[in-house]
Amino acid sequence: MRLDALAQAVGARLVGPGDRVVTRAAPLDGAGPSHLSALLEPRWRGAAAHTRAGAVVTTPALADHLPDDVARLIADDVRGGWGRALRALHPGPALRPPPVGVHPSAVIDATATVDPTARVGPFVVVGPDAVVGADAALHAHVVIGAGAHIGAGATLHPGAAVLDGCVVGEDVVLGVRAVVGGVGFGLDGQGRVPHVGVAEIGAGATLGAHTCVDRATVGVTRVGPGAHLDNLVQVGHNATIGAGVVLCGQVGVAGGAVIEDGAVLGGQAGVTGHVTVGAGARVAAQSGVTRSLPGGATYSGHPAEPNRVRLRRIARLRALVRP
Repeated sequence: MRLDALAQAVGARLVGPGDRVVTRAAPLDGAGPSHLSALLEPRWRGAAAHTRAGAVVTTPALADHLPDDVARLIADDVRGGWGRALRALHPGPALRPPPVGVHPSAVIDATATVDPTARVGPFVVVGPDAVVGADAALHAHVVIGAGAHIGAGATLHPGAAVLDGCVVGEDVVLGVRAVVGGVGFGLDGQGRVPHVGVAEIGAGATLGAHTCVDRATVGVTRVGPGAHLDNLVQVGHNATIGAGVVLCGQVGVAGGAVIEDGAVLGGQAGVTGHVTVGAGARVAAQSGVTRSLPGGATYSGHPAEPNRVRLRRIARLRALVRP
């Protein structure tokens, strides 16, 4: 794309030649004159000073750290601008979907309903009474259980599974070997109790590779619309993940916990069962949530507490214990 067209698509202010063409995105330290890169944080200034990129998406505060011959696409919302730039330069999916229709090796139960516009790849299994919506893409080895419902435009990457009775909404993306509706971890002293509920994934949500959302013991385990779950995330039975929630890699949410709309949990954070993390809360990586937390604040540590309180405690302890 020409930089003037790209700047318009990104909503950024261009400083540099509008007729310069970039062909793809690349990191600062590996970019060449035909590449677009990004300077999002001050800690990247060293790499930025020596970059050979043709253009860089950056902030007003960091723009002066780039070489003079590098064009700048200056955006106040630099991460949003970088995302828009990537979508403009690389509009196709990272993994090419199967062609429209059903691959000859797929096994489709006679009672299942598969929309004619769906894309069903090799060795896919669709069980009895399941429904696969319009424009859905099921990559190789996907398993759809009996009575499960896959919404229009959903994408299930290789090996993903949506088990009996579970629901995946429109435009959901399930990563490689993600599982929706596996048996929950409810125990009664004699083993696992029967889990007869389901799991539901709201429209526009994304689940990363090997992420699991367990079915409810009774009722529903729910992931809200627009929620984003990274790789290796575990959501236990009867948990509720609100709209727009972000769960980073290896987060574990125990059964019955509620993560309200817009909350963000850093990598490896853990949430014990039957507590609530309030709307818009931010929980730092490796924190342990052992009690309910009000929304709108930042928490860290184990047990998780307001971040400022924890930092003050650490500072006082360091003042007491000198090397």
